[in-house]
Amino acid sequence: MSQLVKIKCNGPDHHVNEIDLDKVLEPTTVLRGREPARSASDIPERVVRPCRYCAEGRVILTRRMIEEIRGVA
Repeated sequence: MSQLVKIKCNGPDHHVNEIDLDKVLEPTTVLRGREPARSASDIPERVVRPCRYCAEGRVILTRRMIEEIRGVA
């Protein structure tokens, strides 16, 4: 079940964006260099997504925010 979180962007109008945590935290494959050993519980330090409503704003999720939302902390 996906978990939607509402977070404001850092643009001038502070639009509220809905972010799907499952999509943000799903593994991404990068094809340069060797793949580091990762565990399933790894959470990135910071996730930045563009705002859906403005070109200037970014939606920033930190590891601490994700842990608080998921109840890991």
